[in-house]
Amino acid sequence: MKWDKQFFLVLLAAAASVPCLSQDHIVTIQGDTIVGEVKALAYGPDKKVQIIEPGKKKTVYQFFKIRSFSIDNQVYQPVKGPDGYTFMKLIKPGYLSLFSFQSGSQNLYDAQYLLKKDGTGTEVPNITFKKGMKRFLDDCPEVAEKIDKDILNKKDLHQIIDEYNRCMDEETANSHKVATVTEAKPATPPEAMAAWTALENKVKSQSDFPEKENALEMISEIKSKISSAQKVPNFLIEGLKSSLPQDELKAELDNALKEIK
Repeated sequence: MKWDKQFFLVLLAAAASVPCLSQDHIVTIQGDTIVGEVKALAYGPDKKVQIIEPGKKKTVYQFFKIRSFSIDNQVYQPVKGPDGYTFMKLIKPGYLSLFSFQSGSQNLYDAQYLLKKDGTGTEVPNITFKKGMKRFLDDCPEVAEKIDKDILNKKDLHQIIDEYNRCMDEETANSHKVATVTEAKPATPPEAMAAWTALENKVKSQSDFPEKENALEMISEIKSKISSAQKVPNFLIEGLKSSLPQDELKAELDNALKEIK
């Protein structure tokens, strides 16, 4: 019984040392999770997220420095929608994810947006649902055909997403079967890293400007993703563009962006 009590106390101590992700939190573009009281400052063009960590002062993060944040167990992510980049509420995750967002000047998250992992997306259409969705999901003919024949329609949106994601999973599995086990991972083209390193050095050589530190952090994150053959998120690219003084760095920025397109 004594051993059981000690073991129980050890478990309690371990649990206390692990952040509870059911709490409100922010995930930065570097992948760091920060737990605290989170508030979205989503009004106006300069969207930010504020967090107050336990026993600490509040910190405000710029839009493009956030990968996601959670309030009341609801996850929000930066997504490029019909009116540009904004924070959207994640409703259903997957290769094809469903989000809700604030349309125009509305305060309610009552508009719906579909986003694929490849970065392409569309607002869920109303009157033109069949035509728009059939075109958007035409890379899965089986689902597109069901929409065309009214077997699936707007009221079946969640089922459409599930069936499309299963279709993509099967396609991925089949492509893996075709690939040989010994196939080497493509090496990062040296010119890609060279272009981004040149941009990084040019930014470092500039006299201080308001977003210099943020820009260097984003360049470092992009280089990390390129070196590990990961997709560079669009919001990261747009954030970098908005952080740099375009006149002085345009040539280096253009050369670097060419290497990831």
